[in-house]
Amino acid sequence: SSLIRNTTDSVLRSLRMSASLVSGRWSGTLVLSVLVLLQVVPVSAQAKPLDFSQILSSVATNAVGLLFKENEIELLGHYCTLSTRPHFHRWKMYHRATVTCPGWTTAVGRARGFTSPVNAEREATRDMVKKLVENGLVTEEEASHWL
Repeated sequence: SSLIRNTTDSVLRSLRMSASLVSGRWSGTLVLSVLVLLQVVPVSAQAKPLDFSQILSSVATNAVGLLFKENEIELLGHYCTLSTRPHFHRWKMYHRATVTCPGWTTAVGRARGFTSPVNAEREATRDMVKKLVENGLVTEEEASHWL
């Protein structure tokens, strides 16, 4: 602060001397312009730069939480997991979903290429139920609600 004050005083002395040498109406404008500049420079030197990494980190964390989902569901009386994630094709976002039922079957229900995550989840569940019927783990009557 004392360095800024000393610098400001020396600049003002120089301006007064140059203003007395310059004749006409431009001398007042010159003095005013330099004074405004001196008022702005210390403020801008104290400003902190915007930290884009914190902003991007926050946005990325929220986006990942919204786009990548993993849910536990009960499918025909068994514990299953339903996961949904986005993928891009030709600059358009699509969703793919998978359904697995660990401890019951190794079959995996899959759906891909849906613009809606809900539709991808529904079709992955339907695919899983079809595979369960094909493997003889459930009857068509039991699975009729899901098909």
